[in-house]
Amino acid sequence: MDEFWENLSTGVDSVSRSSPRTVAVAGGGTEEYVPAGGLVRRPEWFDADYFACTPREAMLMDPQHRLLLECAVEALERAGYDPQRYRGSIGIYAGCGESSYAHALRARRDELPSVTEWDIRMGTAPDFLCSKVAYKLGTTGPAVAVQAACATSLVAVHLAAQALLAGECDLALAGGTSVHVPPRLGRYTVGGILSPTGMCRAFDARADGVIGGQGCGVAVLKRLPEALADGDHVHAVLIGSAVNNDGAERVGFTAPGVRGQSAVIRAAQLAADVAPSTVTYVEAHGTATPVGDPIEIAALTRVFAGDRAERGEPCWLGSVKTNIGHTDAAAGIAGFIKTVLAVEHGVIPPSLHFTAPNPDIDFDAGPFAVVTEPRPWQPAGVPRRAGVSSFGLGGTNAHVVLEQRPTGEPGEPAPGPHVLLLSARTPAALDAATARLADHLRRHPEQALADVAWTLQVGRRRHRCRRYAVVHDRDDAVHVLTGGDPDRLVTGGDERPVALLCPGPDQNATTRRWTTIGISPDIAFCREPGAWATAAVPGLPVDEVAWSEPGLASALAGPGRVFLEIGGDELGSELRAHPLWTDRHVVVTTVRPVTALGELWLAGAAIRWSRVSHGPRRRVPLPTYPFERRRHLVEQEPGAAPAPRFDPVTDAAQDVERAVTLLFTEMLGLPDVDPDDSFFDLGGDSLVATRLVARVGQIFPVALELRAMYVAPSVRELAALIDERLANRATAVRDA
Repeated sequence: MDEFWENLSTGVDSVSRSSPRTVAVAGGGTEEYVPAGGLVRRPEWFDADYFACTPREAMLMDPQHRLLLECAVEALERAGYDPQRYRGSIGIYAGCGESSYAHALRARRDELPSVTEWDIRMGTAPDFLCSKVAYKLGTTGPAVAVQAACATSLVAVHLAAQALLAGECDLALAGGTSVHVPPRLGRYTVGGILSPTGMCRAFDARADGVIGGQGCGVAVLKRLPEALADGDHVHAVLIGSAVNNDGAERVGFTAPGVRGQSAVIRAAQLAADVAPSTVTYVEAHGTATPVGDPIEIAALTRVFAGDRAERGEPCWLGSVKTNIGHTDAAAGIAGFIKTVLAVEHGVIPPSLHFTAPNPDIDFDAGPFAVVTEPRPWQPAGVPRRAGVSSFGLGGTNAHVVLEQRPTGEPGEPAPGPHVLLLSARTPAALDAATARLADHLRRHPEQALADVAWTLQVGRRRHRCRRYAVVHDRDDAVHVLTGGDPDRLVTGGDERPVALLCPGPDQNATTRRWTTIGISPDIAFCREPGAWATAAVPGLPVDEVAWSEPGLASALAGPGRVFLEIGGDELGSELRAHPLWTDRHVVVTTVRPVTALGELWLAGAAIRWSRVSHGPRRRVPLPTYPFERRRHLVEQEPGAAPAPRFDPVTDAAQDVERAVTLLFTEMLGLPDVDPDDSFFDLGGDSLVATRLVARVGQIFPVALELRAMYVAPSVRELAALIDERLANRATAVRDA
């Protein structure tokens, strides 16, 4: 997101272009054109492991779907929300472009063992785009696929806002994705909408068409009063939106209509309860086509010209398509995100490649002027307010009105020390996340360290590799995170039991405070003269452990138990001298509560951070998860001859377990499997399990039901069940 804004605000053209080519024209001649397009870097790379996707599932998944999954995670993390811990309902509204990947899969079916038409549809169809995100992220609100051509993702924003206002969800993801694999630059055709010069010159006298683009964008929306109350980082406020269609009053199905566009813009402004004169920037659809641009400005002029006299300066106009191309189903969200960032930063980015106005556009009739350089945006007497338009081929129109967030005096953040929490699925990703956070703290001194700590505590999913650091200020945090004090950057991840050490009954109030923040010890000890004993802690379930030394020995025999000492460290010092003490055990004291919280979190305690934090709590945008992507792709071009598949008869006759192992690898797309791993833990689901059971029936003379996969989910267990069924069948045959 930071890179996107930097490119926009400094006027970077992010479009790729290749050397000129020629195309045949009428009369036997040729015309030269420049292939161009905004391309996603390595769209076939995906962190399948993060989303518990098998290689087979990742291979069958359209890169558009994969990209939306990753963007959804990043959007929620930037907003500071973990869907696994968020108590409200999260909705998902998004759409995608036509799947070119489905064609590649169908073209290579002969080389893809066990792939069915249903597999291809599940992996590539728009119907399953949002429900796939809901399943992988565990959200339970509406999951609605939106398809409205170029207007798709801005319609998704409108629908998400309406769902929030109607109470159908409490947090909403809205966006769109459009990716083609392999990436390709636009192929110009004479008389088409693509620019032969490879430039999108919206509203310019030299405008000669649009250029294609690819991308994915997701925004997180929430009702404003709740966002403010929860200390969310509000980038901008969506104050009104509308959607309509041009209907039949236009020259053709693919042609835009002035009446429909002006109606949707005015409807959005009425919903926002704002006058056109107070809107000082419009992010236009802006395709640079000979028909589209003049109609769009004519529609805007119908709405804005009436109160032009009240303006002190023009209403500025721009189009993100001049920067990144036309991203099809993601075009609306691209313009939306650009405008949200402009509203937040108070700067209008330049619209590129504009030198002189299009003579077919009557700019004198309205208040509009194209912004050609980065422009400070501080309108007099009104907040920063903008409109965003997206118009779909076929006549669906969408418009939203955005406004700068309410101003308020930030409260004093809580003083240090603070515990910074980091987690990832692998040690390499954990190191990458640590480095990203250190770099972020250097570059964003405006963020209070207390807010950074709070966001990490409540807004990030907890993974199996974990790390914490107790720091006092920003410089100290950077010092520790960059390895300046290795002993203070503590790494772990094993789930470990917790025990309490209580000096006596006078500490019961302190003990209760720790248990109410989520600490769930399975045993508590107190030191009595001459012996250790289980402690009676009110409200704490304490196991019946024998008095004296055997009980303590039993606790120390566990795998790296954490002992939380209430009060000082006297009991901990004595415990460290015990013969069964190892360096895997940890004693922390409530005298150093921040360190104790870090160790308990490291051990797997589900800490209620809202009961720990003091002072105003705010979520701030922080670096998102460092995905570890790998290439998952079925090439469109025919490849080498398919690898020989195993001979079921031969392998089944020789070794049932080997045959079942090969079935597992075939169905899951894995190179090998552990015979004791569960089919479902490896990424299998009921649909694949159904086909695996059917394959078993083709190979072996046994009939298995689907529930057999749940009774015997591993290779070893399923092979044993097949052996048992084969033996029973042989006995039945002999008896007959």
